[in-house]
Amino acid sequence: MKKNSYNATLLLASALVLISSFNALSCFGQEKRVVKQNPKLIIGIAVDQLRSDYIQALQNKLGEKGLKKLMNEGLVYENVTFDLDNIDATAALAVLATGTYPFYNGVTSASVYNQDMLRQQSVFFDKQYIGNSTAGNYSPKALIGTNIADELKAASNNLSKVYSIAPNAEEAILAAGHTADCAIWLDDKTGKWASTTYYRDFPQYVVRQNYDTPLFVDEKKATWTPVYSGGHIDIMPYCKADLLPFTHTFVKDRRIAYPWIKTSPIINKAIVELSKQFIKQGRLGQSGTTDMLQLTLYAGTYQHLSVEESPSELQDIYVRLDQNIEELLSAVDGSVGLHNTIIYLTGTGNTDNCVSDLTETVAGEFVGSRCTALLNSYLISLYGQGSWVGSFDNNQIYLNHKTIEQKNLRLADVRHSAAEFVMMFSGVSEVVSANQILHEDSNARLTRLRNSYNKNFGGDLLVELQPGWQFKADDASKPQPQTRHDVAPGPAIIFAPGLITPKHVTTPIDATEVSPTVAKTIRIRAPSGCKRIPLGFKN
Repeated sequence: MKKNSYNATLLLASALVLISSFNALSCFGQEKRVVKQNPKLIIGIAVDQLRSDYIQALQNKLGEKGLKKLMNEGLVYENVTFDLDNIDATAALAVLATGTYPFYNGVTSASVYNQDMLRQQSVFFDKQYIGNSTAGNYSPKALIGTNIADELKAASNNLSKVYSIAPNAEEAILAAGHTADCAIWLDDKTGKWASTTYYRDFPQYVVRQNYDTPLFVDEKKATWTPVYSGGHIDIMPYCKADLLPFTHTFVKDRRIAYPWIKTSPIINKAIVELSKQFIKQGRLGQSGTTDMLQLTLYAGTYQHLSVEESPSELQDIYVRLDQNIEELLSAVDGSVGLHNTIIYLTGTGNTDNCVSDLTETVAGEFVGSRCTALLNSYLISLYGQGSWVGSFDNNQIYLNHKTIEQKNLRLADVRHSAAEFVMMFSGVSEVVSANQILHEDSNARLTRLRNSYNKNFGGDLLVELQPGWQFKADDASKPQPQTRHDVAPGPAIIFAPGLITPKHVTTPIDATEVSPTVAKTIRIRAPSGCKRIPLGFKN
């Protein structure tokens, strides 16, 4: 009896161990499935000119459920650098979206010079497509290769819904890529949400909002006043000034100036409000597939002034941006759930007139119109009558290729002659021809220029000025300080609860590393032109 009782007890204990082991394995398997399951919604937030140092300086004015939540619970790379010359938001966003520099992705800036038409135009100008609620003609065809949105579409066999909302067409199209359902932006003239017929789905609830609840129906309501008045200007540690009250009205010539609105917190509020409609009425993240919403917000200075000219406004933009992100996170949590969402947020690494140069440090002014006029006269003396110079834009000189072809001259020879002449101008430190960028062996300086250049839109000569020299388009223009590189690195944040361990990384990373790292988090391919490997993170 004792032996039987012992055996029964042993069997019972063994059974309990097996049951416990089975339950533990079941729980472990469920945990792995929760961690590894596809997210219901992916939100990409690109913030034009977002600065890590400003976020740190304003910690006492930010809430706990906006930027702080993302930074405290996400993987944060504090210093994202762009190996580019004369960077603008459009070029930066293209790098972040594709994991490649303009030399490969085709997007050098928002505006490019058309050699055939001899005029400036949007990098995404395409006369084959008309606009929805805009007179502009756009398509993403200038973007070479895929971006993150395109790769999600491919991974889901086109089942994922992908939308992009931004202040401007170039930003919206960059984030949307070639295959998104729609790219939406605010039209400068009408203030309506606009798109292009290249994309097939311009949602009806957006059309209704354009007519039922436009951004402003009363000019008197088009105003901006600060959240806080009084207190210190925290974003300027060397300026012992206090916040000043201000009231800005967005009315010019009795019309609402929508381009001004795009440099104020009002545009961020409007984009977040519209994104909530995509989540609610478009049911993003609620249809059984992984959907994506790409947003571009603004954190630069008002009307692109220097920081010294508008510090109170800039600080208010950051405070309100934090509130807008908190509002977005709350809406996502209430519908899809933050635990079912992956969010990544990036800055663009550029600033508008970060610091004005002191008069005593200005060495001189380089006037572009004078340079092109004298260069044209010089080329006439060498090669005969003709219009030899097309334009001087973004520190690049564009020669007239039609004239060169008609004279049966080698383009490389004319570029060389032009470079030698421009090099003699006061204030010029270096002139690099397109032939050098495209064909010569690379060094660190030439690599940076090559990264910034693309043969489809690039100029024939790149002109670099000496330190202290300012550029003026013509004699009547306001002088522009030179762009300084990497003076205000922005962050890259990946927020994926249960998937990524929160961590702050202070070691600088290259902007081309962001896209493959996001792709690894989402578990899709990196964009087609990307050659970088993902940054390591702990699962």
